[in-house]
Amino acid sequence: INICSNPLALSFRYKDDVDSPTEENGKQKVLYSLEFTFDADARVAITIYCQATEEFVGGMAVYSTKNPSLQSETVHYKRGVSQQFSLPSFKIDFSDWKDDELNFDLDRGVFPVVIRAVVDEGDVVVEVTGHAHVLLAAFEKHVDGSFSVKPLKQKQIVDRVSYLLQEIYGIENKNNQETKPSDDENSDNSNECVVCLSDLRDTLILPCRHLCLCNSCADTLRYQANNCPICRLPFRALLQIRAVRKKPGALSPVSFSPVLAQSVDHDEHSNSDNIPPGYEPISLLEALNGLRSVSPSIPSAPLYDEINYSGVVDGMPPASRPLVGMDRAVESSHQKGKRSKSPD
Repeated sequence: INICSNPLALSFRYKDDVDSPTEENGKQKVLYSLEFTFDADARVAITIYCQATEEFVGGMAVYSTKNPSLQSETVHYKRGVSQQFSLPSFKIDFSDWKDDELNFDLDRGVFPVVIRAVVDEGDVVVEVTGHAHVLLAAFEKHVDGSFSVKPLKQKQIVDRVSYLLQEIYGIENKNNQETKPSDDENSDNSNECVVCLSDLRDTLILPCRHLCLCNSCADTLRYQANNCPICRLPFRALLQIRAVRKKPGALSPVSFSPVLAQSVDHDEHSNSDNIPPGYEPISLLEALNGLRSVSPSIPSAPLYDEINYSGVVDGMPPASRPLVGMDRAVESSHQKGKRSKSPD
């Protein structure tokens, strides 16, 4: 489960509506509801909590509100990607809120809004039982009296163990047609390593979390310098993130993709360590954002259940799956074969 925090937004309800409720001074009330996009590999149940406290019971996060009206009904969705959540029946009336209730209260441990998405137990799938994604957010009041929502942090709960998600910088889909081109000619809008400018990025620098290096340059950098090429801050570890997918069959439509064929041609240059039998490496950015130039009859990206993730920290054994899942999301993840050239 992955809740996309970037499109998280408040939408107006009852504004300029003649049938809308009014305040004591005769002005029409402006009510809000939350809308966001999410991905799910299984059936999911989503609930919104306002002014909620957090408690962990049996490894699962449980949220409670001081008033039942501050909790939405639970909405059930089937598995799918880029699904839109909208619940007009659950409205937020900020006229009943105090100013200090808009932000997170550390002393009382009260979160202004919590979005909790859990795997629907009706699936009876043992592997995902106890899996949930939680997004904690606050509200901001603007000068004009309007409100907006601001994500604070996100958690992935896997096998009843909670992991805090961190954003990866440089993993965005730079080929999205909806993204406006930057006016700055010197802006970093490429997917290549910032050092060699040829191989695709697949290595993350910690703790700054800049995804800016290919594995070869990262291996060289750790013996020659100890600063991130982007922010110049010292780093303490390097995390390579590689994606693999099931090898397509002889009659699979994916076999006819010219972009994919180019990636397969570079298999001899890729690092085959820790790749499960029957799988092949794929570009991290391609796995996250889809193929860039394919026929409309061909799927734009591998299915979720055909992509596995593994990570290697500074030459150490592969990280556990929940740790790499930390930034899929990311916010949130991801991989490519070593020295794989850009399709461009």
